Amino acid sequence: MKLTSPLLNKEAKTKWYRWPSWIGYAAMLWSVLYGALHLYWLWGGAGYPFNNDGMGLFAAMVTYLPAKVGSIVFVTLCLMGIGIGLVMQKTQNMAFSRWFAIAYSWGFSVALLLFIPDTKLIAAMAYAFLFKFDFNWQMLNQIICIIGALFWMMAAVVYQRKTRHACEYCGRTDDGETPALIRWGRWLTIIAVFAPIPYAFIRFSWALDIPLGVDPQFLRDFSSANPMAHMTEWVFGSVCIVGGILTLGLIQKWGEVFPRWFPFIGGKRVPIMLAVIPASIVAIAVTAAGFVFTFGIFAMALQLVPMDNILLSQGWGAMGPMIFWVPWGVALGLAAIAYYYRRRGRCSNCGKD
Repeated sequence: MKLTSPLLNKEAKTKWYRWPSWIGYAAMLWSVLYGALHLYWLWGGAGYPFNNDGMGLFAAMVTYLPAKVGSIVFVTLCLMGIGIGLVMQKTQNMAFSRWFAIAYSWGFSVALLLFIPDTKLIAAMAYAFLFKFDFNWQMLNQIICIIGALFWMMAAVVYQRKTRHACEYCGRTDDGETPALIRWGRWLTIIAVFAPIPYAFIRFSWALDIPLGVDPQFLRDFSSANPMAHMTEWVFGSVCIVGGILTLGLIQKWGEVFPRWFPFIGGKRVPIMLAVIPASIVAIAVTAAGFVFTFGIFAMALQLVPMDNILLSQGWGAMGPMIFWVPWGVALGLAAIAYYYRRRGRCSNCGKD
């Protein structure tokens, strides 16, 4: 067994590093399976996951569609994805088919990231720091859709690289041009560091019983109804501050090499994915929740919907800071990509630096 394990590990590692060769098929397979699931729901199957469940404006955008309409939309999009996925496997395509495939892939990915998740994912991540875990089928379905979005996004990247004659693995071309994200990486990181501060400031003020931005009676009622209210506010605010500090590592030396005082790993290089993966997960969850919050804020401000949500009617402090969440999530995601581009080494496929 010991003789075969290193070989198996090497084969698995090789398959992972050669992801451009299989990511398009993974996206098509996801479309087949998820399309079949929605076909089952279209025929009246149980378990349709897109329900408002009394969340009002905090619910995902897709919940505004009736169940049968939503299933028809997804079956159609998934069928289109299978056909477009086959087109993307070709090395040469006409200009129209190329741009249509790219537009579909990115459009479908963005729709899955923005219109499917609601505020439950980011709430679950935050409450995990209080050792409160609440996971259900609706949340699992959101994660499945996020995985599908990532598959289609990565398939689109590979297809774009292939059709512009760049390396499918790293995107480098013979002109040696530096990716624009590297040049903007510092500013994107700074935005991602400061964007959550208003939310953290509000939470800290509430933890100190200062009714900043809300009605004092609302804060008293909220604190009396929740015995752990103060602890929750401290944790939520601290998570934002600590997250901002860790985000700063994307442009600092200690984000590339562990400080010497770290036990066992001090002085060693920080694995790239140790920074990129957590930042990307948070970026997706924050952007999706921020999109829902922003929609709610503007819908209420423009009086498109009645002000029947208690949080939305208690003052700017209850929802106002969330308007920074979309730029926070987008900046964090792009900053993580810039960090990856800046730190990646020589491509094992094309040999370019």
